[in-house]
Formats: sequence, C-alpha cells, structure tokens
Amino acid sequence: MKFGVTVCLLLVTMPAVAQDRWTRLTTSHFEMYTNADEKKAHEAILYFERVRDFFMLASPVRPPAEFPTRIVVFRDAEMMHVYAPSPLAAAFYAPGPVRDSIVMSDPSPPNYPVTIHEYVHLVVKHSGLRLPLWLNEGWAEVYSTLRPEKDGVAVGDLIQRHMAALNRGGWFSLSDLERIDNRSHDYNESARAGIFYAESWALTHMLYLSPDYKSNFPKFVNALNQGRPFEEAVQTAFTKTSDQVFADLQSYLSRKKLYGTVFLTPFEKSGEAPSISSVAPYDANLMLADLHAAANHMPDANRAYRALQTDDPKRPEAFAGAGYVAVQTGDKPAARAEFHKAFSLGTNDPLLCMQLAALDREAKQPAPVVMEELARAIQLRPDFSEAIFQLGIMKVDAREIDAALDLLGRVGTVPPERTGIYRSALAYSHLQKGNIEMARTNAEAARNAAKSPGEVQAADRLMKLIEARAKGPAAALKGERLMRATGTAVGLRCVAPGTDSLSKMGVLIEGKQMLFDLPDADAVEVARLPGSKAEMKCGPLQPYQVTVEYAPASVTNQQSAGIIRRLEF
Repeated sequence: MKFGVTVCLLLVTMPAVAQDRWTRLTTSHFEMYTNADEKKAHEAILYFERVRDFFMLASPVRPPAEFPTRIVVFRDAEMMHVYAPSPLAAAFYAPGPVRDSIVMSDPSPPNYPVTIHEYVHLVVKHSGLRLPLWLNEGWAEVYSTLRPEKDGVAVGDLIQRHMAALNRGGWFSLSDLERIDNRSHDYNESARAGIFYAESWALTHMLYLSPDYKSNFPKFVNALNQGRPFEEAVQTAFTKTSDQVFADLQSYLSRKKLYGTVFLTPFEKSGEAPSISSVAPYDANLMLADLHAAANHMPDANRAYRALQTDDPKRPEAFAGAGYVAVQTGDKPAARAEFHKAFSLGTNDPLLCMQLAALDREAKQPAPVVMEELARAIQLRPDFSEAIFQLGIMKVDAREIDAALDLLGRVGTVPPERTGIYRSALAYSHLQKGNIEMARTNAEAARNAAKSPGEVQAADRLMKLIEARAKGPAAALKGERLMRATGTAVGLRCVAPGTDSLSKMGVLIEGKQMLFDLPDADAVEVARLPGSKAEMKCGPLQPYQVTVEYAPASVTNQQSAGIIRRLEF
C-alpha cells in the first residue's frame, strides 16, 4: 500500500489509550503492540517469524538486522484509520525516523497477505535498493501470495482481483508505468490505482518468476538500482526492447495460468515462545505518537510528545520524538534543543546521536562535543558505518591518530564519492605513524579517486609530503609515535641546503629552552592560525606561540629533543 500522504480525517486527536489494555509481544525479530485478541496476536507474531526466516534464506533482499521490526495491531479498523494513509487500508507500512512499523487492524490469517506486502516494503527499504515504484509495489504483491507447501514455500499464485482489473483493459504503457511515483495522480486516484497495482504485479511476476526472464532478473534489478531507465535496463538484462517486454507480458497473461515457484525452504513453526507483557500508558501513548509522526500528522504528534514530556520528564523518548518532528518541519534550533535533552537523559537511539552531531557541527559547536555524540552513536550501534566514518575523520583532525586508524579500519564499504577523503585520511594517519608504504598506497588511491581539481591538488600535496618524509636524515621511521608540545619560538639556526645536517629551532617550553631538528620545508606541515603574523626566518625570532608536533629523539641523541613533523602558529 502507498504511504506518506497526509489524510484529513474527522478524528484528529489521539484516542485515549488509558481505557485500552495494550499488550507487548516480543520475539527475536519482532515487537508487537496490540489491544486486539491476544491469542491471534500470538499466532501472528510467530507466523511472521516464519516469514522472516523465508526471506533470510530464499529472498534476494534481506530483512533488517539492526533492531526488531515493530508491528502494531489495533482491535478495529476505525481506530487504525486515525493513523492510516487511506480509510480503505487493511494494513500499512509506517516508516518512522527511529522505528519503522507495520500496522494492521486484525491479526487473523486472512490479513496476512496484505501484511506481508507491507513487510516487503520494509525489507526493500532497509536493503538500500533504489527501485521504481512499480517494482516496489509489484514485488510486494508477488510475495504477498506466500504460502507454506509440503516441500517449502510457494510464491506466485494468481491474484484474481488483479487479473479482473487487467481484463477490463486500460493498461499503462511501460514508459507511463515507469514515470508513476508516490505523487502521481494515477497512483493516488482510486480508479487508476487499481490498474497500476495490477500491471505492476503482472510485470514483476513475469520478470521474477517466468522461465524466460527469471535468470536475468538480478541483472535487471541491479541496472534499475544504478538509476538506469527501464528501456536500458531491459536491454542490459534481457537483450529486449520495452515493446518486446510489453508484448511478452500480454502473451504471458493470456495463458490464465502463471508460473509460480516453490522455494525449497523450510517453513516450520517457530519453537520460540514470545514474551508477553503489559504496556504502561506512557509506552502505549509513545507508540501512538510515533505512528502520528510516521503518518506526517505533525500537530498531533507534537501534542502527544509534549504531553509525554510532562508525564515523565526523566525519560528521553518524548524529547527525541519532538526533536524528530522539528527536523521534519525544518526547525533545526528546536530539533537541537530537544535532541540535547534526550541525549542528556541517556538516549539509547544511535540515529538521534548521529543527527545531533550533524546539527551541532552545522551550529559550529566545539569538536569535542560533536565527537562525544558520534562516540555515543557507535557505542549504541557498533556497526554504525556513517558515525564511524565521521568520527574517524574528526579524530584525524584532532591529532588522535591511533583512534583514527582504529575507526577508519572499521568503516567497511566506502561509496565511490567518499573514497577520496577516506583514503586521504588513511594515508595521512599512516604517515603520522611512519608507515610510508601504507601512506603512499592510500595516497595514490586517493589521487585516483579524486573528482574535483581541489581534491586532485590536496592528494598531490599529500603525496609530496609523503615523499619528502621518506628520505633524508630526518626520514620517518616505521611505527614512530609523535608528541606535541606548546611553547614560545625564540630562534632558528639554519644550515645550507643540500647538507646532511639539519636546521635547529629553539622553543621555550615550561621555562626550558629545547632544540628541535627542522627538516626541509617539504617534509614539515605548517598550519597557520587565523590572523597569525609569525615568521620563520633564520636567526633570533620575535617570540610567538607555537605548537610543535615531533618524533622524539633517541636517548643517544642529546643535541635535539626530536624531529619536527608539524608546526602550528
């Protein structure tokens, strides 16, 4: 079913839930809230565990693993429709900022197919696939026919209402079908929506299950996921034109008997017994407020979150919900304020921590504040690649090289548009540890991945620095550990270019003058602070504050405190 359109209903306030007995059933992969028949809910949640097992074993797309899928089961359709995108919906998928939900009004077996349809939407969303609307809806309809068989699971039964709609005619051309999206009149207007669903189901059924097409269906999906138009995708995958595919589709349906598939996958009853508990009024109201937010009913959601903040000001969830509402309405200052309250109350939501870090960075908050928020996100979700990537980059900037290397090594797959900055960060971090070969390899990869002139220049500067540090009397040693000290620059003793001797820089640190070896300029980073007028010239210096980052000298070298790698003044 389509979702995301705000529906005007007479009932715009949250139903009072204090009079309802809400129950929570929890299994390994699902969390069900219900005020309906508990026995039916018990059977339904175990059925969906079996459905999830099937998707894990036999489907090209996999269910989300990060957190349990929430299912909300209302005791009647009237109550459900307060939150639904359509008064005709028997079930719907409600994508939320933190937790996606599948919502239904009756957990009986006749409603399982439409709920499976919505579950497929959730699975596709979390798979990361970018599919056109017709394929998203068509695939969900094909899978909605899932039923257990003796040897496995059957998928692909005829859907009679779709066959009837197609027999009445009025088909879309495939180019028109491709253009329809969530905002299209043909998707939202009931008379044409029926043929849209029917034709999407039929086309997906043929491409996914028929002998002539199914072996190349993954190529087709991959082409669409890369953003290729339908005409190009069918040519790439099936070496056919869209007109040929359309003719095949009409012929396919004229048979009146389509190809189904039995996946040889066990569909056994789960041995797991769901845990069952009563839901406190706060948690029931929070769940309903989340549904209002997912349905884009922002005034109702905001009122509900405000009431919950008053009910229990020590719980972070309602402040988090109000923050997400503020994000969706474009009020960034309000979002920051609400997220900070949730953060200080100990939120366990990694996405909130990530969004708060982004908002604080945009508001030019100190780096340690942002890094603390990213660190909390990673603590709550150790595989949170985006937070790991961002914190890794910030650790490089903060000169915490060991932590940066640890984080950057955990990032996982890096998209092409970020390969340049990722490889540059790795190259620079390895350079600070004296790992020249690793630095060189990553710098070359960064140069190859560079897209803009600025990225090319930055990669070239880094490669120049690496090569300068790889040779000469001040060459970096593998595994060297840099130290930092801040003091007052007082003098510079220069040597003639081309000699084996090194220039010396005198720095007064904690009342003691220390001499540091200063290599050729190409081997030293110089970071000038805004407004700095300090100069590097031979002889006594007009004193100025300087931070020296250096590789400490060995105990046998008493003439120098170390080799300068970076100067900040």
